[in-house]
Amino acid sequence: MNLRAITAVLGLALLAAACSSPTDGTATPPGSATAPSSQTPPYGGAPKVENPLPDNALSGDPCQALTSQQITDQLGSALAGKPDSHPVPSCSWTNTETTASIGVSYYPASNDGLSNAYVNVKPQMKRWDVLPPIQGFPAVAYATQPGPTPNTCDVLVGVTDRLSFLVDVAPRTGKMGKVDPCPLAADVANDVLTTLKQKAGR
Repeated sequence: MNLRAITAVLGLALLAAACSSPTDGTATPPGSATAPSSQTPPYGGAPKVENPLPDNALSGDPCQALTSQQITDQLGSALAGKPDSHPVPSCSWTNTETTASIGVSYYPASNDGLSNAYVNVKPQMKRWDVLPPIQGFPAVAYATQPGPTPNTCDVLVGVTDRLSFLVDVAPRTGKMGKVDPCPLAADVANDVLTTLKQKAGR
């Protein structure tokens, strides 16, 4: 599914839950704005972030979320990130030879973190996996396609009860539909957390 075609598919406050095109690589863009929830996160079954990062944890450039070595390990070479700021800060990396791609997006506190996803995203997904905590932070993986080998997978990690970041991964063309991209996305999310924790002095 081309993510530009699904930009408004869910109409969430700032978080949409679909997967990127394997030739695009940007993390899934949000849908159209809706009124924020009056509840205080966590709600909707979302777990509490027990040891949150500082409130400014996602204030930086998402293109700095992964080091050159991490990009090389994931995509085969130290590719330059392609930044985007609409509607949230994001960055994408695509290996044009293999079409494998990674996207990272930072979602602000107004998005209500994982709570938004549990309430608005989960009901519309064909696959929803609650992951073991990644470096102590709660995370979920989801896809618009059912089964163990969707074309792409999103992993959303809560770094506070209100802040979250999204990783979107599409494997190379030859592996599309043959490998599960969700563990790959979780691995990238682990790399992002390592960067964020270092920034926070942890």
